Amino acid sequence: MTMSEQVTRRILDDIGAGRYRIGEEMPAEAALAQGYDVSRLTIREAVKDLSARGVVEVRQGRRNRVAPPSRWSALDPDVMTLRGRLVGDAGELTRSLMESRRVIEAGTAALAAERIRSGELRRLRELLDRMRESLDDPDPAPSAEADLNFHRTVIAAARNEFLAAAYEPLEQVLRAVRLRTSSHRSVRADAVHWHGEILLALERHDAAGAAAAMTAHLEQSERAAREFPGDADAEADETPTPQTSEPAATTISRPSR
Repeated sequence: MTMSEQVTRRILDDIGAGRYRIGEEMPAEAALAQGYDVSRLTIREAVKDLSARGVVEVRQGRRNRVAPPSRWSALDPDVMTLRGRLVGDAGELTRSLMESRRVIEAGTAALAAERIRSGELRRLRELLDRMRESLDDPDPAPSAEADLNFHRTVIAAARNEFLAAAYEPLEQVLRAVRLRTSSHRSVRADAVHWHGEILLALERHDAAGAAAAMTAHLEQSERAAREFPGDADAEADETPTPQTSEPAATTISRPSR
């Protein structure tokens, strides 16, 4: 992790801790550099990153400001986790994610059933075997990665560049959700079952069956995400919505390293 990435992470943490409030002007670049004990160039790079993620509003001739969470990138797991904790809408964000998956992946599975090749079917069988083998693994990562690779292979088998492009930005957020839910064996077992059903439909080149199995699997995934919401969702009800404030000059205390 580069120095600017470390500073980006620390600024996000400070937003979460309430040091910089939503809608409030942030300290000037020189003050931030002094507070985080880095160069102004490093601060500039960190702010550029946060701006690209929608978290910081860069204003020419004026101090930068923490943007409203509604503008934050929905495809950045760290940003979405922070937004869910601050605003208390993590559950709604997860529902929206699963809804997007259903729209993209059910139709994609139908196309894949018509276009899939033998090598791709072999690859799906291997990935399903990995999911079975990792059912009792205390580390959720192998199961989650096999799961994500299974879906990526189905997307590729549809041979539609636009659908692949629509799915790709969701992967990072999906990985965060899948790692969380895959820590529970019951979720892994359900996933193995439904991936098996999807594979059977693909092997039969049954477009309707593949779409139905994919839809059932995604509904199961959504139930799992609700049942095992993770820290951000669980804390949402206990976390007050941060107050907005009128832009004001702000000083920064030197953060501990």
